[in-house]
Amino acid sequence: MPKSKISKKVLKITEGLLSSLTDVILVFLNFAYEASVDHRVGRSLPYTISKLDKRMQKINYLTIKRTIIYARQKGWIKENLKVSEEGQKRLRNIFPEYSSPPRWDGNWYLVSFDIPEKLRLKRDILRENLKILNFGKLQNSIWIYPYNLMGDVERIIKEYDLTPYVILAISDKVGQIASKLLTEKVWKISEIHKKYQEFISEFANKENPSFSEVFFRYHSVLKNDPCLPKELLPSDWAGEEAYQLYLKIIKKFQNLN
Repeated sequence: MPKSKISKKVLKITEGLLSSLTDVILVFLNFAYEASVDHRVGRSLPYTISKLDKRMQKINYLTIKRTIIYARQKGWIKENLKVSEEGQKRLRNIFPEYSSPPRWDGNWYLVSFDIPEKLRLKRDILRENLKILNFGKLQNSIWIYPYNLMGDVERIIKEYDLTPYVILAISDKVGQIASKLLTEKVWKISEIHKKYQEFISEFANKENPSFSEVFFRYHSVLKNDPCLPKELLPSDWAGEEAYQLYLKIIKKFQNLN
């Protein structure tokens, strides 16, 4: 099967989160959701592949087998099909972990830059790293976040020799707009809130949802959640409830051994 077709199917399976079949396999094997109830998983490669989520059946057996062999060669999967520490590190770099945001100190942390066009590649790298850190784009060259991650930003700036082009600042107010309205403008919080509500509505009472449905649907919302302090969120914010529901369901699939 051509790689382009595989990538399209993987993107669909994972709600657009992943394009690599290798990482999909790592996710399933890392949770080993069948292992606690079926001892054959982990001992037989063909059997393990057959037990993968139904949505994975859209990708043929030989393609999945080659992917598992490749992941073994890279050291991400052990011979017994357990995900190695290196494989777990790879997954931690892909999927964010939810944590209850700490109390807000009332300050906004701003990153402003004017990077020349000849350094546009480095400029794009800076923007991508700001996204990873959950900074929001106020304007093309002004990014903000309500938590102090300036140390991380400074390391990125120094690594790419961008110090002359970047200004870091702290302010208790950004423009004339109220803080909650600002978060809506920058991060579209109401849309994220709606996505969490949809997740809760779909899975709260659903019997026997598949692993991939729950895992990828939840993370497709979480990846866009900047994890803002509750002072900046709607009073009925659904993020925490969605997370608790996600944990409840996922624990059923985890390897309890």
